Amino acid sequence: MKGQWTKVYSGDLPLRSWWVDSGSDCKYISIVLPEVFGINHWIRSFSEKLAKQNVTVLALPLYGRTAPKLDLSYSEADLKLGRHHKNLTTSKNIIKDISAALNWVKEKYPKKKISIIGFCFGGHAAVIASSLKGIDSTFCFYGAGVTAPRKDTNFAPIDLLEKVSGKLNFICGSSDDLIPLQDRLEIKKRFKKLDPLEERFIYVEVKGADHGFMCEERESFNKDASSIGWNLLMKELN
Repeated sequence: MKGQWTKVYSGDLPLRSWWVDSGSDCKYISIVLPEVFGINHWIRSFSEKLAKQNVTVLALPLYGRTAPKLDLSYSEADLKLGRHHKNLTTSKNIIKDISAALNWVKEKYPKKKISIIGFCFGGHAAVIASSLKGIDSTFCFYGAGVTAPRKDTNFAPIDLLEKVSGKLNFICGSSDDLIPLQDRLEIKKRFKKLDPLEERFIYVEVKGADHGFMCEERESFNKDASSIGWNLLMKELN
């Protein structure tokens, strides 16, 4: 199923987004938040893979103000450039842009459930976005830095957990240096405190998996870990 570029307006700002419409029979619409590399080939192909499973997808850029057409590969130079734009983001604009995306998809399919799926920095943004009303489930794949206060707000994304009304899944690998053991333990503790029965706040740690394990185009791709992540998505979205 082939996607197409579309524009989602956040106020007066056009956000160049990737839209893959699986049709009106879908149960969920997923807003996909990309890695630091932008809406690149892998994000587009992942979105189309989801759509083949009857999930309509809108992949939303996170750098609409500084690099609206960012489409990077996985070289060290591209990683450096992506991180540069990541450091220019604000929680306020992340919330504003994802809220605009929510309104956009709800206009098209007002009765469908909404999920947020974020990878890498998109996972970080997904934890922030999970605090918005109207989101039924959120999947944060290896979102780093969620336990540390952001410079623009002085609070950490994880401090927003009490505002989350849907499900929040945090999936990471035990060998991910960007999410060290101390951070993983803190996430598990905060999830357990709010949801002792693990019905809404679900922490999944994949033994031996590294950062980026879902992406076939990265050296850190892990087939077994990726299958675990994909099956978690399918269990919820289908």
